[in-house]
Amino acid sequence: MLESILNPKKAEDNPLEIFLVSFVYSLVAVLFSVSIFPEQSSILSVAFITIIFVPFFQKLFEIEEEKEDQAAEKKTRDNLFSRHRKLVFSFSAFFLGVIISMSFLFIFYPGAQPAFDMQTQTLHSLSAPTGGVTASEDFGRFFLNNTQVMVLMFVLSLAFGAGAVFILAWNASVIAIYAGLMIKSLVETGLSTQVAYLYGVPVALGSIALHGIPEIGAYFVAGLAGGILSVGIIREKFGSREFVKIAKDSVFLFLIAEVLIIVAAYIEAVV
Repeated sequence: MLESILNPKKAEDNPLEIFLVSFVYSLVAVLFSVSIFPEQSSILSVAFITIIFVPFFQKLFEIEEEKEDQAAEKKTRDNLFSRHRKLVFSFSAFFLGVIISMSFLFIFYPGAQPAFDMQTQTLHSLSAPTGGVTASEDFGRFFLNNTQVMVLMFVLSLAFGAGAVFILAWNASVIAIYAGLMIKSLVETGLSTQVAYLYGVPVALGSIALHGIPEIGAYFVAGLAGGILSVGIIREKFGSREFVKIAKDSVFLFLIAEVLIIVAAYIEAVV
């Protein structure tokens, strides 16, 4: 059904459409999971979002792999980044759609609270004081944790095509609750819920943007690297010119993702 709403070939040129569909389907996924299995709805809602969007992103990966074929055959002069920038925009629109949708439910629909229990616990564990830790130790911890997530993104994309959508949806849900908690703190100062929401979401996203943009960007790039390699393994003959081109680009994207992880970890530890 999603493909009848979002045409993968056209959707890459219209991130706003991806954002709106992600927003609506995330609402449906959360409400559906809460109504069926409320005690497991935290993870079930993310699973539903993943199930809904995996076919769509799989089609996008196939489109990206075709671009790699054209590059290998020298039918295009676009560089690696310009070839795949639209997929990064698509990931970003999906990611933001999930964040806005879940933060909206967190604030305006109390009945959906069971769907955010695990995310809230995750935030509390991340914000727990770690007294006596140096910046270098923080850097090592952030680097290791984020690298593990990035590698998981790559592996899931490689093994299941668009399987990394689950990691993106989960991270988006955690950020949504982070924004929601900030909005609730603004409401406690006397702001109306509506004003607090409109003000709190951009402030919350802005507060983590400095390290969050390279970190989430690394996940996008790692997902792209695994996704195009997965499609290439299925569609191309091993050792062919097209396969070699895809493999090289996938490795290069993976290395770029690691560099972004290093940058994000440094900023988070030092700034």
